[in-house]
Amino acid sequence: MRVIYRALLLLLVLQASSLSGYAQLSTTGKEFWVGFMENNRSFPTTGNPAGTPDYAVILITATENTTGVIEYLGKTTPFSLTTGQQFIFRTSSFDLDLLHRSSGVIENLGIHITASGKIAVHAINERYRSADGTVVLPITALGKDHYITSHFEVNPSSNLNVNNESTLLVVATEDNTRIEITTSENSISGNSKGIPSEITLNRGQSYQIKARGDLTGSRVRVVGDKADDCKKIAVYGGNKWTSVGACGQANDHLYQQAYPINTWGSSFVHTALLGRSSGELVKVLASEDNTEVRVNGLLQAKVLNRGEWMSLEFGANVSGKIDTSKPASVTVFSKSQSCNNPSDPFATNGDPFMISYSPTEQLLTELTFNAYALPSIVNHYVNIVVKAGEENKTRLDGVAVGGSFQMLPGDPTYKVARIEITQGVHNLSNPSGFAAYVYGFGNIESYGYAAGASLNGLNFETEPDYDFDVVGDNVACLNQGGSWTVNPENPDFTYFVWNFGDGTPTKIGKTVTHTYTKPGKYQVIIVASLSPNSCDEQEETTFEVEVLETKVELIGSKSVCPLVEEVMYRVKNKQNIGRMVFEVEGGTILQSYSDSVLVRWGPSNPNAKVRVLPFSANGCPGAAVELPVVVNLRIVVTEALGEKEVCFDPSVNFTYSAPDPSAGRRYEWIVKGGTLVSGQN
Repeated sequence: MRVIYRALLLLLVLQASSLSGYAQLSTTGKEFWVGFMENNRSFPTTGNPAGTPDYAVILITATENTTGVIEYLGKTTPFSLTTGQQFIFRTSSFDLDLLHRSSGVIENLGIHITASGKIAVHAINERYRSADGTVVLPITALGKDHYITSHFEVNPSSNLNVNNESTLLVVATEDNTRIEITTSENSISGNSKGIPSEITLNRGQSYQIKARGDLTGSRVRVVGDKADDCKKIAVYGGNKWTSVGACGQANDHLYQQAYPINTWGSSFVHTALLGRSSGELVKVLASEDNTEVRVNGLLQAKVLNRGEWMSLEFGANVSGKIDTSKPASVTVFSKSQSCNNPSDPFATNGDPFMISYSPTEQLLTELTFNAYALPSIVNHYVNIVVKAGEENKTRLDGVAVGGSFQMLPGDPTYKVARIEITQGVHNLSNPSGFAAYVYGFGNIESYGYAAGASLNGLNFETEPDYDFDVVGDNVACLNQGGSWTVNPENPDFTYFVWNFGDGTPTKIGKTVTHTYTKPGKYQVIIVASLSPNSCDEQEETTFEVEVLETKVELIGSKSVCPLVEEVMYRVKNKQNIGRMVFEVEGGTILQSYSDSVLVRWGPSNPNAKVRVLPFSANGCPGAAVELPVVVNLRIVVTEALGEKEVCFDPSVNFTYSAPDPSAGRRYEWIVKGGTLVSGQN
């Protein structure tokens, strides 16, 4: 049983209900919103006639066959992919600028991506020797309350940091979205440190804030007068162009989408970056007051309050475990190239990037990712975290890589691997779960992002309760009505909105009823609020259910002899069948098999029948299938099976067989207009 630290836990109890086949909420989806923060481009000059443009790059990877479209600035770019294929959208800011350059200005630079099938999306903000990337969250995983992580430092030995503002970006997904922003530093556009300010954005509008200070701990949340006003937003944090590590020149862009607070965890694995001798900087950001931080089991001196953060230094090739007493966000920063050991053969490799870690409570089982080709990148890597004892289940591009793992210092229950990979598309899987991060280094260059992430709300638990036995965490059954009850641990939650994802109207209440009437996959969304008139502390959980339709065909003799005849009945053309139960009226089942039964029929009965009750693999009952049978005093035989129209040719024989043959029956054949050559019973 995992420990839940937050007081907002909701326990979802499903009583004889239609919940089905739970699917992990992750960074794959069908709809996305993304925005690009400012990078450090320069226009052509006498000394640099080509300039250094920055590029907005979107990587789309199909997890199933799909078509889709990217919408931006009134333009569209379509794509069509098969499973595992990738589409790359890349545009220069000199041709079409999709990057934000201002601070405190509402713009229309939100980029909308939709697809007919599930895809994964990564965004790369690319400029020569200044690039970083982020995994992009689908709209199902977006939230309403965020704290961002960014970075800012001034290098006194150079003037490279003159214009390296820390950045924050928000993109709206719906019209009339009211957003409250509380920055942790004074912004260059007038935001005062610690003082909330409010803006209203429409669908696709965006808003960037820049500050000459570290915006880590800035809060961005949705507000409203009614619970229904609380709309989802996409939030990003980073820096225009900064050094990391205070060890010399070498700046880079930082770019990371903020995960919603309700997906934060309390257990994190830091895995050292391969190919660097600089070590790493790690920031721990708290979502609640009195948050204690432990590194490899050792309690740190500083206790964090809500929105506060601390920096941790890890040496070169030193991995470790980070635990917090309450939900937190943990982000690793690659240091500037100058932080490498000068004697290192790769001393000129690397530059800053940032990656937010997935908590060990949030693991994936499979993903496809891309090691992106940048002009200066020479080496690409993937860091993988698994539970100890499960490493041999890990497969990279179909190859077992269990031998690459080492025990994690500070916590032997986890193992980590650092594997060099080639540029391009890769597949990673482990049925017991993993976290993975992809990155690359070259001469004064780098990029890094989470290969994927699990984003289930950790403040909710679900549990099904049925009148019949089921197998699985959450199970939905076709045409089985039920009562759905939400039980909040926090009694302040009084208003609940249910969206069952099947096009039916939303339902309001602590207990509601619902029936799925069509098979398919559905997103179930439950929103809990303190009241109908507040966005404060609103929590949401989203999960996928699959409603399966069972199908089966029952075959066998429909006309039988009374009392003495034993007839076999079997099924064919099974779909979504886990098990079956046979029933007989007017006879006795002598023997049952997995897909057939042997029946001895009783006295004469015109209304006898064989019935099969199908159940899906997770125990859902399907519609019963019946075969009517007449128990006759004399068997009524239908026409023989064989050719009905033939041409005369004395050299050709034709074969006919009895319909619904049954062991123990004897057949007498009569031929008119031809000759019986041979016959068997």
